[in-house]
Parts: sequence; C-alpha cells; structure tokens
Amino acid sequence: MRSKIFILIILFLPFVYILSCNRQNKAIENNTTLLPRSLSSLGIFKGQPDSLLPAQGVEVYELSSTLFTDYAEKQRLIKIPAGKKLKLSGDGLPEFPEGTILAKTFFYSHAKTNKGIGRQLIETRILLLKNGKWTAGTYKWNQHQDGAIYDPASTEVAVDFSDKQGDTHQIKYRIPSKQDCMSCHQSANQIIPIGPKGMNLNREIRIGDNKINQLIELQSKGKLILGKGIDKISRLPDYEDLHASVEHRARAYMEINCAHCHNPNGLAYRQSILLNYQVPLKQSGIEFNKNNIIDRTGSMGQFHMPKIGTTILDKQGVELLRKYITSLQ
Repeated sequence: MRSKIFILIILFLPFVYILSCNRQNKAIENNTTLLPRSLSSLGIFKGQPDSLLPAQGVEVYELSSTLFTDYAEKQRLIKIPAGKKLKLSGDGLPEFPEGTILAKTFFYSHAKTNKGIGRQLIETRILLLKNGKWTAGTYKWNQHQDGAIYDPASTEVAVDFSDKQGDTHQIKYRIPSKQDCMSCHQSANQIIPIGPKGMNLNREIRIGDNKINQLIELQSKGKLILGKGIDKISRLPDYEDLHASVEHRARAYMEINCAHCHNPNGLAYRQSILLNYQVPLKQSGIEFNKNNIIDRTGSMGQFHMPKIGTTILDKQGVELLRKYITSLQ
C-alpha cells in the first residue's frame, strides 16, 4: 500500500511543480482608449506612407538587442508630444509623457512582390499612452503598400524572402492579435513597453559620418532628461556582436526574446526561471532548466518558445543558446 502511495506521489509531483511555478496574473486594468482605424491618423509618417519617413517631431530609435520575428526587419519610432520629454534615471524603462506613441514597423527588404524583388511592409505595432495607461494594437499593411488598417484579430500574410545569410524562406507571417500583444506586454495588471529600456537604448548610433551615443543625442535634441550620468546606465550587449562573450550575448538574447514573460510580473511567471539580463545566473533557474531551454527553443510545435511571434526557427539564436547552455555543463 505504501509503495502505491509513493508511486502516486511521484506521478503527481510534476503537476504540483507546474502549478507552483505558474502564477495567474491579475487581469489587465481596462483601458477604454480606442486606436484610430487608419495608421495615417496617428501622424507618424510624412509623404507616402510606404516610404516610412518619420513625420516632424517623430524620432527613430535603435536597440542594442532586438526581438527575433521570423527574420523581419524593423523600424522603431517614438512620437513625444510637443514640449514634453522622456525622463530616464536608470537601466529600466524611461518615464514616458502622456500622449507618447511607440511604433514598430515590420518589413522584408528582399521579398518577392508583384513588382519583383523589393520591400514588403507587413505590420506596424503601436503602443499609445493615454490617461496614464498603454494601449496596444496592430495595423496591417494593404497589398498596395499605401496604407495600414487597424486589425485586432490575428491574420497571416504570405511572404517569400531572403535573409541576411542569403537563405530563402517561404512563410505565412503571423500578425499578432490584440490579445497576443497584451500577453507579451503584460506586467502584473498593466501593459508596458518591452524594448526601450535605458540599458538597451544606451548605444552608439550613426549620424552622418559620426557615431554618437543615442541617449546623448536624444538629450541634445531636447527629447530626453537624464536623471543620472550616462556612465551610470548599463549597456545591454548586442547578441549578434561576436566580440562579446557567449554568456553575455545569450543572456541579452533571452532578455529581449524571453524575459518579457519570464519575469516576476510577466504572464509566464515561473519561480524556476527568471530570464532578465541582470538576474544572477544562480538565481535565474537557467541551470536547472537548461535541457528544457534547448529543447523548446530548438524545435517548432506546441511547446516551442517563444510561444508568440515566430513561425520559423532563429537558427543563429538557437545556436547561440545551445553554445551557452552546453558551456554550463
């Protein structure tokens, strides 16, 4: 009898573990802000929309490490209301003024289109701060590439493209639904931005023939107030920078691709795995979950990670994680 009870306990332990490692977050506070039907209504671009030229007062910004989305390229823009400024005092997110718009446009430069090989615009994701809360939504570009319409549902777009290595891919790119956006951007009961943290913005950018620190450039333009000296803000490595260590590159990859869910306030909160870059290895749970990380990032299917935003494997990213994980053994 005791042996049967012992066997039942052993069989039941995995379910107890799963339940203990996943917390149901509070429901996101209701935000009644509605996004306009047409992307053009937000005043992000000037001239022909498909030129992606930022309108007056709209700034391009770059990140050191970026989200992998089926090899799509991205343009990141921020529209700060006139007379307002970002306030940054550390490695985390800046304090954004009311009315801020963050826009990220996904496209493929080397796609087969009805005009031959050229740029194919897929979607523009929007975060709008109003009444102190962020609203998330996605705009789908039409076939004529002369505009984008808000669509809260998830849709698929056929894309035939070549990546940086010259490999060709034929995919059905999946534009996320509004619920998908909320899932990734959820922090406790709020929606927040993911990428533009101080440590991910603290990098050099090219202005003409010169390189300048991006935060210093934003400050000189009157768009940013630095609460601390630039030397007090950390730098997230570029995970594609081969001069950086495999450890730092892999942790940066997990910070931008995984940590938005795997953190104490994320949707996939797990006590056994915290993937923020600055969490010490011994506290991250990476060593305990190393086989799971390799298996779930290295194959597509029901258990693939990340769960949202990819339909094909990031070969280079998977190999980087594999190198890092095997180095821990």
